[in-house]
Amino acid sequence: VHGGGPQIGAMLDRLQIKSDFVDGLRVTDKETVEVVEMVLSGSINKKIVSDINEAGGFAVGLSGKDGNLILADKLRRTKRDPDSNIERIFDLGLVGEPKEIRPHILDFFEESDITPVIAPIGCGPEGETLNINADTVAGAISSAMRARRLLILTDVVGVLDGDGKLI
Repeated sequence: VHGGGPQIGAMLDRLQIKSDFVDGLRVTDKETVEVVEMVLSGSINKKIVSDINEAGGFAVGLSGKDGNLILADKLRRTKRDPDSNIERIFDLGLVGEPKEIRPHILDFFEESDITPVIAPIGCGPEGETLNINADTVAGAISSAMRARRLLILTDVVGVLDGDGKLI
């Protein structure tokens, strides 16, 4: 499972589409999700697949929409105002969180030497495309596959607690 935040940001800038973040998550409207899907499922996914194949591996690119691999719900975030103690709900648009992983698609790869490369895009309840955090997708897929180990390559210093402090 791969991400692509910087590449998405660069493409949105190039297309002059404004992008906002709430708690590190990109607010994703219809126009933005089209760019997100294009960058993740198109350029980044295919580049990773190509690099693996050039290095002697055998890779195939997928997104969470392929075969309904990732069914997702829209993600909602709440934030409590420290002064008034009122909780505010943020609508992040077309941002999702995995609801169900259908690993039967990945079972096929497990029995072969093919490496699936997965873009973190999911199918929403209305069939809409949802942008999902790559680390969240990786965790959900590893859990659904009953993986013994999950390795994450990231620019984050380590596992952070709810306050953003290194554990």
